[in-house]
Amino acid sequence: MLKKMMKHLVNNPGLKVLSVLLSLVLWLAVVKMADPEKTKSFSVPVDILNKNVITEMGKVPDIVGDTDIAIFYISGPRSYVEDMSGDDFSVTADLSQIDFSQDGDVKLVPIEISAKKNDKRIDIIRRTVNMQIRLEDLSEEKFVISPEMIGTPAEGCAIGEVEVTPNLLKVSGPESIVSRISRVAAAINVDGISSDVSDNVFPVLYDEEGNVINSDLIEMNQASVTIKASILGTKNVMIRFRVSGTPADGCQYKGMEFAPETVQIKGEAAILNSINMINIPADVIDITGLSEDMDTTIDITPYLGEGISLVDETANQIAVKVMIERKESTVFNLDVKNIKVNNLLSTYELKYTGSTISVTVRALKEYMDGLKAKDLVAEIDVANLPPGTHLVPVALTLPSNQYEMVGTVNVQVSITDRNAQQVTPPQGEAPDVEQDEIQQEGAGPGASGEGEDPEEDGGNDEDGDGSGNEEESENGQ
Repeated sequence: MLKKMMKHLVNNPGLKVLSVLLSLVLWLAVVKMADPEKTKSFSVPVDILNKNVITEMGKVPDIVGDTDIAIFYISGPRSYVEDMSGDDFSVTADLSQIDFSQDGDVKLVPIEISAKKNDKRIDIIRRTVNMQIRLEDLSEEKFVISPEMIGTPAEGCAIGEVEVTPNLLKVSGPESIVSRISRVAAAINVDGISSDVSDNVFPVLYDEEGNVINSDLIEMNQASVTIKASILGTKNVMIRFRVSGTPADGCQYKGMEFAPETVQIKGEAAILNSINMINIPADVIDITGLSEDMDTTIDITPYLGEGISLVDETANQIAVKVMIERKESTVFNLDVKNIKVNNLLSTYELKYTGSTISVTVRALKEYMDGLKAKDLVAEIDVANLPPGTHLVPVALTLPSNQYEMVGTVNVQVSITDRNAQQVTPPQGEAPDVEQDEIQQEGAGPGASGEGEDPEEDGGNDEDGDGSGNEEESENGQ
């Protein structure tokens, strides 16, 4: 019975075909369950072809919005879909396909998308069909490439001269893009570097806000430039200021304050070793006529010296405060008997018209507080003065140059010749003893160097406070 059924099945071609179809369906179902359908999205930049078609017209294409980014989906078996990335697709827009007969400023360029692999296994569903462009005038500008450093050199080192070669970049492209370019920079990494360094880098375009400008529509005459940075030694040095001129009358220079007091400089080792201080010339700060404090700012860059510069170029401004103080004045009444008389002839006698002279001395308060009249030495010189009444200038010697006499002081003196007062007795008569004794008593110390005890005449002003009585001056001989 079994043999009969097998024979019937084998000899029936319809059943054979049916069994094959059932096997295929079963296999497809199993494969479908093992590798199901999947969808995946992509965003890929559009590669623009045949730009010369536009540039030969003296125009350049300006992309509208983000239409140069193609968005599309793929679907297919999961094993193939998951194996695909954006680099596995060719996404192009051929500018030679522009239809210039289209109305409006915006022109459409078809976007072509194709898979580089698995193209038989997947389906591409396009969302972005066309790239939109506007035709703009071609703009061309030249920019100086500025160097930039990334990182910090090794300790004790600083960036010296930085050179970019070539340092001029020509940029061409749509006017709307080129006009946004504010500067062009080339950067070099100097982090931890202790010796000179060089590198080839790409110039980077920036707008006014510091944002990087990237566009396939921009062309540059230099794809890369060479940037070199020299590494120098550093040193901290002090700053020294001096002043010139004289403050206003009655004022004195007290000194100055400034900040910072030290700066960090850089240069070759041989030059740095010879520098211990930055000296600012005295004529930079002129205090002539100043009567109050002065605040100013000094740029020390011109005084750094050949081959020397600041590590921080913004630290060149030094804030300076010049301190000026007004002097205080004090009037001292000096007893005339304490005035030293110089060059009085031995036969002359000198008397003062008054008992005191007024002397004005000024100095800073800290000095004036301790000054007394006894510290002042007054002198007069009567050389070559004949008998009579004279107004003689008084010379004042002060304890130190911190003090000064204000104005001039004169004292009135009366000079008499004792010899001219003697009376010659008649021949044969004896001298008048009483008259001679009277003349000696009135001669005073200027004639003989002897005189009455000052203490018996009211006493000296031992404290030098200018309160003594009128006395005859001592002879300066």
